[in-house]
Amino acid sequence: MRTLSKSVLVIGIFLFAVTSLFSQKALFENIKITPRWSIRPEFAVNNVITRGTNTQSRWLQIDVDYTSVAMKQAWLDDVIIKYDILLPQTSIKKVVLSGQIQYWSLAMDGEINHAMAFVHPRFLQRYAPGLRMKKGDLKDLRILVTFIQNDSTIAMGFYKFKSKTTLKSVRTEIGAALQNRTTFKVKDSVFGRDETPWGVINVDYYELIKRKK
Repeated sequence: MRTLSKSVLVIGIFLFAVTSLFSQKALFENIKITPRWSIRPEFAVNNVITRGTNTQSRWLQIDVDYTSVAMKQAWLDDVIIKYDILLPQTSIKKVVLSGQIQYWSLAMDGEINHAMAFVHPRFLQRYAPGLRMKKGDLKDLRILVTFIQNDSTIAMGFYKFKSKTTLKSVRTEIGAALQNRTTFKVKDSVFGRDETPWGVINVDYYELIKRKK
């Protein structure tokens, strides 16, 4: 009888925890992921020899737009946005690029926030040589974005390359690739804009990146 009572108690606690989890409102909503191929910006610099831009070289730019929940005089610190990108398979092995960027002083004001990340052309040339860097090739990418705070996932978004694409399908596909021992897992291959030529452009438009120590 005691064993039965303990079992009922454990189940009750579990159900209460699950109910509490799903009753909480997400901190970020309407997450939209937009990938594009981009040529790096050029700047006019005096007294320096410039080498020009390789017009055949494309960065993978990932724009992330999301709405924060309105909370009175609330700011959120140390929010990590983690990127996992499954490249189209052009060889025997699959390749997942990953990286994370930490933000702070996110205003919880119910407004749309903006973040962006990049993959250097060298990674694309090395791990997906078959990519033509055309708009139509974007549909072959699988992109999962995870918002993390205090080691807990607080929101997730994905690139909706088809109208029927779901978060579950993208998580399943990328998850299977990550669990496969033959998959190349390239960490720290997704950069924040502060590590790219875009770092000084539209600085007031994007969220504040926390400097690395």
